Amino acid sequence: MLVDQGHKKGPLGLVVTGEAESWLPALEMIVGPQWLMAYTAGDSRELLGAIESGQADAVVLDDGSQGELDVLQMLRMIRRLNDMLPVVIVTVHRDRRWLEDALRLAAFSVVNKPLELEELLRQIQRIMLRLDRMLRGDEF
Repeated sequence: MLVDQGHKKGPLGLVVTGEAESWLPALEMIVGPQWLMAYTAGDSRELLGAIESGQADAVVLDDGSQGELDVLQMLRMIRRLNDMLPVVIVTVHRDRRWLEDALRLAAFSVVNKPLELEELLRQIQRIMLRLDRMLRGDEF
Protein backbone atom coordinates (compact mmCIF):
# COMPACT_ATOMS: atom_id res chain seq x y z
CA MET A 1 0.00 0.00 0.00
CA LEU A 2 1.39 3.34 -1.00
CA VAL A 3 0.19 6.50 0.64
CA ASP A 4 -1.32 9.15 -1.61
CA GLN A 5 0.39 12.40 -0.61
CA GLY A 6 -1.38 14.83 -2.88
CA HIS A 7 -0.19 13.85 -6.34
CA LYS A 8 2.81 11.80 -5.16
CA LYS A 9 2.51 8.20 -4.10
CA GLY A 10 5.15 6.90 -1.78
CA PRO A 11 5.90 4.95 1.36
CA LEU A 12 4.19 5.65 4.66
CA GLY A 13 5.97 8.53 6.38
CA LEU A 14 6.28 7.42 10.00
CA VAL A 15 7.70 9.86 12.54
CA VAL A 16 8.84 8.22 15.76
CA THR A 17 9.98 9.43 19.15
CA GLY A 18 11.51 7.72 22.17
CA GLU A 19 11.60 3.92 22.42
CA ALA A 20 10.42 3.39 18.84
CA GLU A 21 13.67 4.93 17.56
CA SER A 22 15.60 1.85 18.72
CA TRP A 23 13.48 -0.31 16.37
CA LEU A 24 14.14 1.70 13.19
CA PRO A 25 16.90 -0.54 11.79
CA ALA A 26 14.67 -3.61 12.25
CA LEU A 27 11.69 -1.80 10.69
CA GLU A 28 13.77 -0.88 7.66
CA MET A 29 14.80 -4.52 7.20
CA ILE A 30 11.37 -6.06 7.83
CA VAL A 31 9.04 -3.58 6.15
CA GLY A 32 11.42 -2.09 3.61
CA PRO A 33 11.82 1.42 2.18
CA GLN A 34 9.24 0.86 -0.57
CA TRP A 35 6.51 0.69 2.14
CA LEU A 36 7.86 2.69 5.06
CA MET A 37 10.03 5.78 5.43
CA ALA A 38 10.74 6.33 9.12
CA TYR A 39 11.97 9.58 10.62
CA THR A 40 12.95 10.50 14.16
CA ALA A 41 11.88 13.65 15.94
CA GLY A 42 14.22 14.69 18.71
CA ASP A 43 11.88 17.25 20.23
CA SER A 44 8.38 18.67 19.92
CA ARG A 45 9.47 21.31 17.41
CA GLU A 46 10.87 18.68 15.02
CA LEU A 47 7.74 16.56 15.43
CA LEU A 48 5.35 19.43 14.72
CA GLY A 49 7.51 20.52 11.78
CA ALA A 50 7.29 17.05 10.25
CA ILE A 51 3.51 17.17 10.58
CA GLU A 52 3.21 20.69 9.15
CA SER A 53 5.41 19.80 6.19
CA GLY A 54 3.35 16.72 5.35
CA GLN A 55 6.29 14.40 5.99
CA ALA A 56 4.31 12.53 8.66
CA ASP A 57 1.53 10.17 7.60
CA ALA A 58 1.54 8.69 11.12
CA VAL A 59 3.33 9.24 14.44
CA VAL A 60 4.55 7.04 17.26
CA LEU A 61 4.61 9.35 20.28
CA ASP A 62 6.50 8.25 23.39
CA ASP A 63 5.38 9.84 26.64
CA GLY A 64 8.96 10.20 27.85
CA SER A 65 10.39 11.90 24.79
CA GLN A 66 8.90 15.38 24.54
CA GLY A 67 10.69 16.94 27.51
CA GLU A 68 8.66 19.79 28.91
CA LEU A 69 5.39 18.71 27.27
CA ASP A 70 3.19 15.93 28.54
CA VAL A 71 2.15 13.48 25.81
CA LEU A 72 -1.49 14.56 25.97
CA GLN A 73 -0.48 18.21 25.53
CA MET A 74 1.58 17.13 22.53
CA LEU A 75 -1.37 15.20 21.12
CA ARG A 76 -3.54 18.33 21.50
CA MET A 77 -0.96 20.30 19.51
CA ILE A 78 -0.89 17.60 16.84
CA ARG A 79 -4.69 17.66 16.61
CA ARG A 80 -4.62 21.43 15.97
CA LEU A 81 -2.44 20.74 12.92
CA ASN A 82 -4.04 17.51 11.72
CA ASP A 83 -7.14 16.00 13.27
CA MET A 84 -6.93 12.79 11.20
CA LEU A 85 -3.25 11.85 11.66
CA PRO A 86 -2.88 8.37 13.21
CA VAL A 87 -0.95 8.76 16.47
CA VAL A 88 0.15 5.72 18.47
CA ILE A 89 1.03 6.63 22.05
CA VAL A 90 3.66 4.60 23.89
CA THR A 91 3.19 5.12 27.62
CA VAL A 92 3.63 3.97 31.18
CA HIS A 93 0.17 5.35 32.09
CA ARG A 94 -2.43 2.76 32.90
CA ASP A 95 -5.12 4.68 34.74
CA ARG A 96 -8.56 4.83 33.19
CA ARG A 97 -8.94 8.62 33.20
CA TRP A 98 -5.65 9.14 31.34
CA LEU A 99 -6.57 6.50 28.75
CA GLU A 100 -9.99 8.10 28.26
CA ASP A 101 -8.32 11.48 27.68
CA ALA A 102 -5.99 9.94 25.09
CA LEU A 103 -8.89 8.33 23.26
CA ARG A 104 -10.95 11.53 23.45
CA LEU A 105 -8.04 13.23 21.65
CA ALA A 106 -8.37 10.55 18.96
CA ALA A 107 -5.22 8.58 19.69
CA PHE A 108 -5.05 5.78 17.12
CA SER A 109 -3.97 3.41 19.88
CA VAL A 110 -2.24 3.36 23.25
CA VAL A 111 0.58 0.86 23.78
CA ASN A 112 2.22 0.10 27.11
CA LYS A 113 5.94 0.36 27.69
CA PRO A 114 8.25 -1.32 27.07
CA LEU A 115 7.56 -1.16 23.35
CA GLU A 116 8.23 -4.46 21.62
CA LEU A 117 9.01 -4.78 17.92
CA GLU A 118 6.04 -7.08 17.28
CA GLU A 119 3.64 -4.54 18.77
CA LEU A 120 5.16 -1.71 16.75
CA LEU A 121 4.81 -3.78 13.56
CA ARG A 122 1.19 -4.60 14.44
CA GLN A 123 0.40 -0.90 14.90
CA ILE A 124 2.09 0.05 11.61
CA GLN A 125 0.11 -2.64 9.80
CA ARG A 126 -3.15 -1.35 11.31
CA ILE A 127 -2.30 2.20 10.27
CA MET A 128 -1.47 1.13 6.72
CA LEU A 129 -4.70 -0.84 6.43
CA ARG A 130 -6.79 2.05 7.70
CA LEU A 131 -5.10 4.56 5.38
CA ASP A 132 -5.56 2.19 2.46
CA ARG A 133 -9.28 1.83 3.20
CA MET A 134 -9.63 5.60 3.54
CA LEU A 135 -7.88 6.21 0.22
CA ARG A 136 -10.13 3.69 -1.51
CA GLY A 137 -13.18 5.22 0.15
CA ASP A 138 -14.14 1.92 1.80
CA GLU A 139 -14.46 3.36 5.29
CA PHE A 140 -13.53 6.30 7.38
